[in-house]
Amino acid sequence: MELYDINGQKLYYEFSVYKENTLISRIDIGANKTLGSALRRIEINPKHYNVAEVMGKSIESARIKYPTGKIVSTNMVVYDYPSVGAMTIVRDKTTGIEHRIFVDAYTLEEVQDKPATETALGVWSMYEQVSKDKMDENLNDWQKSEQFTKKLEQEGNNIGIDISAPITEENIKKLSDKLNTISKVVSSPCNSTVMPTTTDASTKALLRDDSTQVILDVDTVGQEKNFYCVPATAEMIADWHGYSFTQDYIYQEMGGTNGDTTGIGPTAALSWYKLSRNEGGLGATRSYKTTSLSFTKAMSEIDYYRPFASFTSNHCRACAGYWVFYDSADDCLYINDPGSGGSVYWEAVSGSPEGLRIYVIF
Repeated sequence: MELYDINGQKLYYEFSVYKENTLISRIDIGANKTLGSALRRIEINPKHYNVAEVMGKSIESARIKYPTGKIVSTNMVVYDYPSVGAMTIVRDKTTGIEHRIFVDAYTLEEVQDKPATETALGVWSMYEQVSKDKMDENLNDWQKSEQFTKKLEQEGNNIGIDISAPITEENIKKLSDKLNTISKVVSSPCNSTVMPTTTDASTKALLRDDSTQVILDVDTVGQEKNFYCVPATAEMIADWHGYSFTQDYIYQEMGGTNGDTTGIGPTAALSWYKLSRNEGGLGATRSYKTTSLSFTKAMSEIDYYRPFASFTSNHCRACAGYWVFYDSADDCLYINDPGSGGSVYWEAVSGSPEGLRIYVIF
């Protein structure tokens, strides 16, 4: 399936992976070199949505809102990364002015065509987020990634996989065996008498392989309100460290009040992470926020068993793992996303929409 940006450009080629007719994964491949590495996202055990139903709802909404307008186009789009929906463009027959109607793929609810902000819902363009100073770096990453992709295609041909056929779990496993990826899943150490303070020997041993995955087994929760991504992320991180809070409680302690419909920004979130537990916070007093998005630093935090908060321009998720490649630019972070009821996915570091992190440190 083709996914478009809200500016009309093709954004991703999305491939679905099935096991016995059950959807088990979605893989997004970049449609443009300026986005960075070819592999953009791998969603694990994704929720199903009906493309025809979503597009039909978008067209229906457009006709109701602009009954005399002409439907110009309807496409599936990433309207607020990683949120997917349908976008219908309708043109006023008299003035020629075009209007956009967005409908979310999962809720089938209309999304207002207004710029998303740090605390308010809306839509934004992935292409407009690609800064000019990152363009050369993204192109270089794409070239490295393309070489790796061609290598995988050749490996697939060598073992009899038709890359033009539907993707199956069996074929994914065959390619994974060729890739020689080692995975490590870490349970919460909150009941340990001694917290880890350095990368352990088993993790160091893994680094000799072609690629390495390290995942902290953080429980994924969905945000209970559409502006609760920050409290939901905080709930996941707190739970990993052995502390239980409700999203309503966290929202209010971060400065929100009952009846509000706006989200929480990173500054208020950081204050709660650092606030002592006696005062209602998490008590992670050494926490800090940064716009320096080092992959090496992310790996270090995960190796220290510390999931962290990862922000895009208007959304917050928990980062709970990394996947490092040694022969390509396809490095990824493992994201526990509270949006759309909760989901987990690998997100490419190259050309990432991430803009800020809060490292949660006790």
